[in-house]
Amino acid sequence: MNSFVNLKKVTLGGLVGVAVALSAGAVQAQEDFPTRPVSIVLPFGTGGVSDIAARLLSEKLEETFGQRFLVENVPGANGLTATQQVLQAGNDGYTLLNMGNSATIRRTLAPNDQPSQIDDFEPVTPVAEFGLVVVTGPDSGYETLEDLVAAAKENPNTINIGSVAAGSTQNLTALLFSSVADIEASVIPYNSSPELMGAVARGEVDIAFEIVAGAMSAIDNEQVRLLATTMADGSRVFPGTPTVEDAGVTPFDVSSWNSYVAPNGVPAEIVAELNAEIQRIIQDPEVQEEMLSFGLEPFIGGPEAVDERIEADVAKWRAVIEDAGLPIQQ
Repeated sequence: MNSFVNLKKVTLGGLVGVAVALSAGAVQAQEDFPTRPVSIVLPFGTGGVSDIAARLLSEKLEETFGQRFLVENVPGANGLTATQQVLQAGNDGYTLLNMGNSATIRRTLAPNDQPSQIDDFEPVTPVAEFGLVVVTGPDSGYETLEDLVAAAKENPNTINIGSVAAGSTQNLTALLFSSVADIEASVIPYNSSPELMGAVARGEVDIAFEIVAGAMSAIDNEQVRLLATTMADGSRVFPGTPTVEDAGVTPFDVSSWNSYVAPNGVPAEIVAELNAEIQRIIQDPEVQEEMLSFGLEPFIGGPEAVDERIEADVAKWRAVIEDAGLPIQQ
């Protein structure tokens, strides 16, 4: 009997020892993260503001962690190709997906997207915001946005507002502006930022809404005039510029944004580590100065800030999309 009891004690003790060792090994593995390269997958090509932000961050993250942070551009199928690739890579935190405002728009425009960047992923960290600007032609005669709103009210259906592609953040922002300002205007989508800026410069449209990065060159070269910015707290890229709300169009607070997410179930310790380091980087004054030069503003917060933004923007854009009667993919 005593031999049986002793054997049982030895066996249980061994199992406990193995469990403790395995647990310690798992904790150590997470503490040592990363032990191999990490991929940041972007669902579009090179050269955009999210791509610029990712490459800036990857360089800084490599300095901190001593491992490569690879930026992979995987365009196609409205982001579904990249989304599927990240899901297949697993939830160990070594493959992240760049997710942003387009996902909150597609929640309404394409509600049956599979996989879903919102449902199948959880936030790791917010990264950057991209404010929008309102620009007009150099000879338009509108000195302020208030001037344009007054003209639109006095002469309904005579104002043309430009944006890029239908269903884009810029396009929906133009539609939102018409609604909140309570004016009747035509919103005209163009194929690209250069085409849109050219249309503004030639007077084909009275004003246009564009991401800061897409309008910076035209503003700097005085091809177009800056009337307002769309973020309620103002733009750090164009400090002192009136906001849309300053023109009496309220409430109005719009920006595009991006974040890094990972498949559901990513270890919380890895999320915390990546969030802390990326937030430290984007709050560094030198990094912020470089971001601002590209039209980027730091998006400060933990993973919960991404969840809050998703919820708010899904509701905002759903109302605009439904009011405008844009086609919904079934």
